Amino acid sequence: MISFINAEKAKLFAQSVSYDMSIYKKRLAQLIEENAKQGNTAVFTVLPKHLALSEIHRLSSDLNQLGYSIRFEVKEFYYSFNIHWN
Repeated sequence: MISFINAEKAKLFAQSVSYDMSIYKKRLAQLIEENAKQGNTAVFTVLPKHLALSEIHRLSSDLNQLGYSIRFEVKEFYYSFNIHWN
């Protein structure tokens, strides 16, 4: 059975996060693979304070070189990207 942490615990985790691009890349790689196996694109959302725009551009460039198309959006409180291969 899957269980979710409560919102208060999630807020505490988010407040004490330490930035590490390798963590984002690892999680995104897993997300792309899992979603592709289900026939879906991958949607990745991150708070701007956790990932600089320069890092996003670098990551997008890396994914483009692998043949992915990236749709990047800046929302009011977060960045979102949709990674697809069609």
